[in-house]
Amino acid sequence: MRLLPQSLFGRLLLFLAGGLTLAQLLSAALLLQDRDQALYHAVGGHVAQRIAAIVNLLDSLEDAERRRLVTALDLPPTHLSLDLPWQPVAEPDDRYQTTLFRVLLQRQLGPNRPFQVEITDDLPPPPPFVDPPRRGSLPPPLPTAGHDPRMPGWRRHAMMMGLRNFVVQARLHDGAVATFQQMLPEEVIAWPLRLLLTLLIVLVSVAGLAALAVRTLTRPLAVLADAATDLGRDIRRPALAETGPLEVRRAARAFNTMQNRLIRYLEDRNRVLAAISHDLKTPITRLRLRTELLEDSPLREKFQADLDEMQHMAQTSLDFLRGGENPEPPAALDLNALLESLREDAEDAGQEIAITGIADRPLRCQPLALKRCLTNLVDNALKYGRWLEITVADTPQWLTLTLRDQGPGIPPEQLERVFEPFYRLESSRSRDTGGTGLGLSIARNIARAHGGDLILRNRTEGGLEAVLELPR
Repeated sequence: MRLLPQSLFGRLLLFLAGGLTLAQLLSAALLLQDRDQALYHAVGGHVAQRIAAIVNLLDSLEDAERRRLVTALDLPPTHLSLDLPWQPVAEPDDRYQTTLFRVLLQRQLGPNRPFQVEITDDLPPPPPFVDPPRRGSLPPPLPTAGHDPRMPGWRRHAMMMGLRNFVVQARLHDGAVATFQQMLPEEVIAWPLRLLLTLLIVLVSVAGLAALAVRTLTRPLAVLADAATDLGRDIRRPALAETGPLEVRRAARAFNTMQNRLIRYLEDRNRVLAAISHDLKTPITRLRLRTELLEDSPLREKFQADLDEMQHMAQTSLDFLRGGENPEPPAALDLNALLESLREDAEDAGQEIAITGIADRPLRCQPLALKRCLTNLVDNALKYGRWLEITVADTPQWLTLTLRDQGPGIPPEQLERVFEPFYRLESSRSRDTGGTGLGLSIARNIARAHGGDLILRNRTEGGLEAVLELPR
């Protein structure tokens, strides 16, 4: 997926942070739910006891005394009235809070006391300018967009209070109806900011520790990747430090062992190549001396041509095999001067090279190896293209050389095959032209040994285009 981070660190951090955030949100939801239930247990029990005590007291008084008592008890957060009629709840409320409060209230009032309960939630805020109600009376209903004149008076009043309300109606022994409206204080129904802040601190702390842990675990992978990249440029790079956790130490030890084995293999191969080179030169030299003794001049010339070809093939083959281990130390190379020297050599041979663009600064590389890479490409282009244009593009990250010729090009299906050792196109790269099929292979090996690459592509207007990319 494109939205996922590309690095292992980014993906692990995303998954851990997402999982922690989801876990904290679920924890916060459960904690808030448990808090609400605990609040309704505590607040509901207290309200139920107070309502039951008032109802029992009103039951024992005459009407005049009841009203005086109601006037005295009609104080926030409890509103008490004897003037509202009994209004059955149209739809039963089966929510946990309502059911719990109904059970608590019935336990206090007794099984024979008729009563009804409604808890109103999510009420709209009160209008900005409302005259305070007179003691002992409900405030008159205010017209609103959703006002319904058929709505019971105490229910309309609950919607105007702007707080979460317990609305209870209980019948007294003489049929009178006592209406209670208990409003929860704002600090009770408000969000528990301290709890949420604690959860946020826990989330940030755990996310920070997770990021540190992921960075610690993925850092050895980055070090190992950098070491593998440097190994392609310098087989004798310093060994990895075998420190850290057990798995990291094992990986570093295995990498160092692999590096040592590669070094030993290359050293053994170089010794074998040196021996082969020596053993080949000796019989070729003897054959040259014997060829000079031949009296037949045409035959002598054929022998000498075959010997030259044998020596050239042996030398290029050995050079190709030595490509994996180049002892030449890196140094700063003036690429502009190198290209200018190649152009002068071509002009001396009656050929033409056009150079466009310059390198902004010297390139750190293996100068002799890079010179050979460019020489192979230039010779190949001039041999089959007769004319060459070199374009230099320098950026902070890459130095790109594009070599364009006007030759016959290469069939698209063979653009990669020509990099295979000893592969030649029979129509244009035959043995008669002097090619051994190793020039492009050696050039690509040198480019990749520097951390770059070499690609070929046909030009739409005809000819071949070789693109050499070298890292800065």
